Amino acid sequence: MPLAVNIAIGAGADPAVFALTVALATSNSFFLPTHQVNALLMGPGGYRVADYMRAGGIMTVLFITVLMVMLNIVF
Repeated sequence: MPLAVNIAIGAGADPAVFALTVALATSNSFFLPTHQVNALLMGPGGYRVADYMRAGGIMTVLFITVLMVMLNIVF
């Protein structure tokens, strides 16, 4: 967050937009099983990392697209 805010200040942009982008992007963990619940379900469910990548890739692209469009509309 501090790095994003400093970059925004240096570029003459609104630091709130950069901070909000970083905050929302950190919740984008659909691509890999990084959350504890996903990791717990991998073994018993027989899931592989490739399964998460297949399903999460679509969600990641959708999330980033909606995030960028909404940030441009709101700010």
